[in-house]
Amino acid sequence: MGVQLYNPFMPSEIAANPEDFFGRSDELRLFCRSLPQGSVAIQGAVGIGKSSLLSRGLIEMEGFDGDHSARSVVAVGDKDVKTVDEAGRLILESLVSIDEKHKKLTFKIGQLFERESVEVCRNFSEGRHLAALKRVVTDEFLTRLLDEKRFLLLVIDEADKCPVPLARLVRSICTATQHQGVKRVRFALAGVSPFFQHLVTEDAGVGRFFNRTILLKPMSQEEATDLIETKLKQVAEKAEEQGIPIEIDPKLIPMVVVLSGGHPHLLQLLGSHLVVHENDDPDGLIDSRDLVSSLRQICFEDRAGVYDSILHLLDIYGRSEDFEALPAIARPGFPTKIPR
Repeated sequence: MGVQLYNPFMPSEIAANPEDFFGRSDELRLFCRSLPQGSVAIQGAVGIGKSSLLSRGLIEMEGFDGDHSARSVVAVGDKDVKTVDEAGRLILESLVSIDEKHKKLTFKIGQLFERESVEVCRNFSEGRHLAALKRVVTDEFLTRLLDEKRFLLLVIDEADKCPVPLARLVRSICTATQHQGVKRVRFALAGVSPFFQHLVTEDAGVGRFFNRTILLKPMSQEEATDLIETKLKQVAEKAEEQGIPIEIDPKLIPMVVVLSGGHPHLLQLLGSHLVVHENDDPDGLIDSRDLVSSLRQICFEDRAGVYDSILHLLDIYGRSEDFEALPAIARPGFPTKIPR
C-alpha cells in the first residue's frame, strides 16, 4: 500500500476542539449567554451536532476560549438508568471519588482537594446517591471548589436515554440548592428530540429551571460549504507535503452540500468516503466520480441488509405497491426529491 491521503473528516467523533468545530456561532453564543441565567437543554436529530455544541460550549464556559468562568462535570445517560438515585450516581461519580473506608471525598474538578464527610459516604454506600449529591453541591463544598464568579455545570449527554429519572434529578437538585441560596449550579443536557418534552411530561414544573432550549437544525449552506472546503483544502495541502499529486474539483463542493442537506454527520461521512475512495482508486482528482462511489458505498453496500429487511416488511404488510409508486412521482434533477 502506498502513501495514503490525510483524512481530516470525523463522522464518528465529537467536534469539540475549536479547529474541528464549524458554524453554529449563534447557537454557541446562545448556549454560553443562557447558562448564567439558568439551565440549558440542547436537542435535535441524530448526528445533528448536539454533543459537539455541548462540548465546544463547555470549553468556552470554562474560560479556555472566552470570557466565561465555570467548572463542569460530564456524564452520559444510559437506558439502564431507571431511578433518580441512579441518575444522581452518574453525576456524583464524575464529580468526586469516594473513599468509603476513610470517609473522604476527593473532588475531580478544579484543584484537587479532599474533604471528610461521613454523611455523604454513608448515603453513597447505602445507594442513596441523590442525597449524597445534594450534600456535595451545597454551598459549604462549592466555596472551596469555586470562586464567587464560577458556575458548577452538571452536564449530561445522551439525555434522551433516561429522561424520566433526569427530570426528577433536575427538579430535586435545583430545588434543594435554591432553598439553600446556592445560585451557581446549572444543568446542561443534550439529547435526541423530543427528550425535553419527555422531561416536562414527567414533571411540568421542571421547565422553569431551564433558561433556554436550543433546537439544532441542519447547518446553513455557508457553514456547510466552509466545512467541506476547509477540510478538502487540508487534504490537498497535506498531499502536497507528502508529494502526492491531488486536485479538488470545485464543482464537487456544492454537490456534497446539497446532498447532505447541511447535516453535519452526513457532511463528515461524505467527505471521509471521498478521501477513502481516492485512496483506494487514485486518479489524482477528487471529483464526482469519487462522490458516486461514496454514495454507492454509504447508501447501498453498507445498508443492503437494512433495505432487505424494510422491503420484506413492506411485503408482509402489503405495502410494496405503495413504495414502488414513490419513484414515479419523484422530481427530476439533483438531488432527486419526492414532494410531500
